[in-house]
Amino acid sequence: MPSVAFVSLGCAKNLVDTEVMIAKLGGAGWRLEPDAERADTVVINTCAFIDPAKEESTETILEHASRKRAGQQLIVAGCLAQRYGDQLQSLVPEIDGVVGTGAYAGIVELLADVEAGRRPVRLELEPEPEHDFLPRLVTTPRATAYLKIAEGCNHPCTFCIIPALRGNFRSRSAESICAEARALVAGGAKELVLIAQDTSMWGRDRGRRRGGLAGLLERLHEIDGLEWIRLLYLYPATVDCELIDAIARLPKVCKYMDMPLQHAHPQVLRAMLRPGNGERYLELIEEFRARIPGITMRSTFIVGFPGETEEHAAYLEEWIGRAQLDRVGFFEYSSEDGTPAARLGDRVGARRRRRRLIRLREAQRHASERARSRRCGTTVRVLVEESRQLRERDDFRRHLGESRAWFGRSDGEAPAVDGGIYFTGRASVGEFTRVRLDGHGPFDFFGRAIPAEHSAG
Repeated sequence: MPSVAFVSLGCAKNLVDTEVMIAKLGGAGWRLEPDAERADTVVINTCAFIDPAKEESTETILEHASRKRAGQQLIVAGCLAQRYGDQLQSLVPEIDGVVGTGAYAGIVELLADVEAGRRPVRLELEPEPEHDFLPRLVTTPRATAYLKIAEGCNHPCTFCIIPALRGNFRSRSAESICAEARALVAGGAKELVLIAQDTSMWGRDRGRRRGGLAGLLERLHEIDGLEWIRLLYLYPATVDCELIDAIARLPKVCKYMDMPLQHAHPQVLRAMLRPGNGERYLELIEEFRARIPGITMRSTFIVGFPGETEEHAAYLEEWIGRAQLDRVGFFEYSSEDGTPAARLGDRVGARRRRRRLIRLREAQRHASERARSRRCGTTVRVLVEESRQLRERDDFRRHLGESRAWFGRSDGEAPAVDGGIYFTGRASVGEFTRVRLDGHGPFDFFGRAIPAEHSAG
């Protein structure tokens, strides 16, 4: 039985692609090998969204190429493969095959070509993302799984290379999504995290002008055994009243909003070809808060976009203080070849970008501190992920009085990006428990599980 090892880089969408490839190879008789040096074939699923991601992908490829032994095969998949195609094999002769973002479902056939002595490059983008996502080998903690509901993007953001790498926006059918959701829940998933480049646009390319994602949430809500439905990557121009209402009224939908805004100043947003402006964004944020009390809100912003002035950065800094979002990620602008922004002048130097980044992070630190403090003293429902050893000098160890603690997340923490909750008491991995939040650190909370007899629902 041939063996294969996978290295998955980048976002959750890439991780789903990796899980599909693993399962398809498993169904074809391949054995998953955790040690890449011992595997017959190594597949690296790459990211190429911004410079640091490209650097990580390139370094990973070169590292495995340098260690490649006789008879071993090296395959490069994902966004870097889609972007550079057969150039990769010219630059790194150790690469035996290249598979892009739309062709990964044919990984079995591609490896058969490699076995036959060919050096295939597959970069075609499927017109409809309806290939069989099942079965999938879920690699996230056992009660959580990502569910990709669409592929590609139609938005013309001047800084972004994603449409060139993944094609136009294509929604999966509701039937395909629900079938996969039922299979994931049957396999033990209790939380499904819905992802796409623009999740709130789902269904619009299929004729649903409004309420498409809301209708999908209603169908998913009916699945027995599913406890949480989490939405990532909403887009401000495609969020509609129906979606906000669905989040508010459907108990299984997490009261959580992740909506990358990228900036707040209208001039910068126009240069980015992003919709709206800071005042409209504040109105949308307040609409979420009014309809969904207690909602946790996250966003991301780009610092140092070409033409961004000190006035623009000060505006964003002041806006962050007004918005009072729970969590924010900041990224320095990365010039990507092939994007309109790469041709813009008036570049912001690295030192100025760094100074602005520090100021903006400090502004958000105060907002996040206030948000975390408001939650202390409340009791939340936590999905338990694992038991962790606390370091000797860990503040949580001192607060909890234990050397080990459970770790999990409430509906206010998305996996991999938001931290979580450390707590003591009785719990089981993959199950829910109620935890009183006694305090917090810079990213995580700590508390104690409430015994079932003292828990009100």
